[in-house]
Amino acid sequence: LSLALIVSMVSVAVPAAAQDTAMRIKIGEKAPDFRLKDVMTGKTVTLSEFAGKKIVMLEFWATWCDICVREMPGLVKLYDGWKGKGFELLSIVLPSGNVDDIRKIVRKHKVNYGVLLDADLSVATKSYGLAGPIPLKVVIDSKGIVRYTHVGDYPPGEDELPFVLEDLLKE
Repeated sequence: LSLALIVSMVSVAVPAAAQDTAMRIKIGEKAPDFRLKDVMTGKTVTLSEFAGKKIVMLEFWATWCDICVREMPGLVKLYDGWKGKGFELLSIVLPSGNVDDIRKIVRKHKVNYGVLLDADLSVATKSYGLAGPIPLKVVIDSKGIVRYTHVGDYPPGEDELPFVLEDLLKE
């Protein structure tokens, strides 16, 4: 086998979860708590309110991120399928434009999970140390431990989130 062929085989075999999320918090570490307002309801939401009760996925995104907006229907479908099984999805919007722009996108895509505004980037950059690309998914188990991260979208037919959730709910 040629070196080029071996290198291409190895790079294909690297799972999506192994991508660098450019986030300070790593898998196996405690997820930092936060307190943010939902842009649709005005309600304050904390991560700690789900501790011991639910698996939580954080979705960091921005209005200018085409991939982020394009994957919303899939996230709504994921949430609809798992919300009754001990799963909560919270999207954390990075400041981009005004709140009306965020609300317009959320309504258009019929988002039915929490949409929290990180107006000063304190959660994204200070608490989680996000310094890289979005969308970023962070799955946190019911004990508050980061168990999975993924940056970007998924190739068609290769979404691994249902398998991750299924495994965590069995624990």
